[in-house]
Amino acid sequence: MFMQYALNLATKGWGRTGINPLVGAVVVKNGKIIGQGFHRKIGEAHAEVVALAEAGIRADKADLYVNLEPCCVHGYTPPCVNAIIAGNIKRAVIGAIDPNPAVNGKGIKILRKHGIEVVENVLNAQACELNRWYRKYITTKMPYVILKVAATQNMKISGFGTKYITSEDSLRYVHALRSQVGAILVGINTLLTDNPFLTDRLVHRHNPARIVIDPNLEIPLDANFLAPAARRIIISKPNKASVKTDALKEMGVELIYLDANRYTTKELLMNIGMLKIGSILVEGGGETFDCFLTEKNYDELYLFVAPTKAQQGLEIKFDRAIFAGKIPEPIGEDSLYHVYRNN
Repeated sequence: MFMQYALNLATKGWGRTGINPLVGAVVVKNGKIIGQGFHRKIGEAHAEVVALAEAGIRADKADLYVNLEPCCVHGYTPPCVNAIIAGNIKRAVIGAIDPNPAVNGKGIKILRKHGIEVVENVLNAQACELNRWYRKYITTKMPYVILKVAATQNMKISGFGTKYITSEDSLRYVHALRSQVGAILVGINTLLTDNPFLTDRLVHRHNPARIVIDPNLEIPLDANFLAPAARRIIISKPNKASVKTDALKEMGVELIYLDANRYTTKELLMNIGMLKIGSILVEGGGETFDCFLTEKNYDELYLFVAPTKAQQGLEIKFDRAIFAGKIPEPIGEDSLYHVYRNN
């Protein structure tokens, strides 16, 4: 029960912790919670420190429940194991070991060395699922990739004469997804066709970074993408300095150059990872989807299917085997298929 509470607390940090994991913690004494906290934002105090500060001197001989192994390295903040030891915690109950090679069991060893009882792997499956994106990034330095596709029943993703084909419920769902990732990525054709904001306007929780693949720097300077609601990144080919590049830099836009006419999604992700972005939501368009699907370089796929058909337009092609046995979830009038590539 207390670990589930810690997991629920951890989700409050969605989208704001950057490349740090989602962590919640509760301090329990005599069966009651006397301190709680979650990692709110990268650079701020970790969950364990927040929970211990709330508990104060009452934390003496108490239990600590935390969904991820406490850190033992000095990053943006001091190691959490130090605070746990200083708080005289009697027992630490941990959901999952931190996959960070710099931690990975070392934090547990330090706690035990200082006489603290450690119980491991409580609600381990849920704890690992919550930070699946973090596990990928911290071990590969490449972001976790989620594809979001909206299509008609005959798998058309464009050509139906309207910007949105799915329902308001689906749009709200997508905006919630946006609020949970480090960045949203689109291709230049999607940007030129739809002029999207790529913000969380319906849930109002968190606006992630925005990335556009724009090899020839075709982006208009008045594009909604460039509104300063969040970090803006353009992936382009090396271009000579121009009035446009100067204007973009003046706006605070980051220009990342990939010196190739054709690069793989792995190369793209490696460069995005170097920007300290741990997860991305790919929202189109067809060419961008095709690259990730063909190279099988994605981790999750959300397919929203509207109850209509289009006579013409661009068709998205899937390996139908990935949907075998999947029962769609109703989202308003639409159907949502959600799959993990490695399952």
